[in-house]
Amino acid sequence: MNRSMNEQNPYQTTIEIAEDSYSTAGMRYGGIGRLAFALGYFGITAMQWILAAVAYSVTEAGVVAVDVPLALIAGVATIALSWYRMINQGSSGFWGFATIIPLVNLFVFLRCMVCPEGYADTKTLDTAGKVIGLVLFIMLLGFIGMFFFVFSM
Repeated sequence: MNRSMNEQNPYQTTIEIAEDSYSTAGMRYGGIGRLAFALGYFGITAMQWILAAVAYSVTEAGVVAVDVPLALIAGVATIALSWYRMINQGSSGFWGFATIIPLVNLFVFLRCMVCPEGYADTKTLDTAGKVIGLVLFIMLLGFIGMFFFVFSM
């Protein structure tokens, strides 16, 4: 039996020990990243508006005949995007279904836009996440300011 022995440490095991399977360093989560989510989300919204405008100009169809099917298709696509983005963060993909719940969908959207890959394990934001979060916060404050300005007159 030929065992290779370490000359400096005779007590070292000869069996290769695998890395810690629970270690998050270098782990790939799958799913889609922030950029793919943002492009997909805004692409879905743009396509929904374009298709609605084309449908209104080409047919005499009403709002219900055009907007309801487009909203359902966009909703399913948004759930799928959110599903894969939440997996990328290390969270359950079932959070994607929360996009149909009012106000909870804002929380899911914020996590999808801000949190980096593996956020569920590390609980730390990277620089890009902090910048995106700050921009979204400023946009929210601007929206609230416009809302109060419009309704105060």
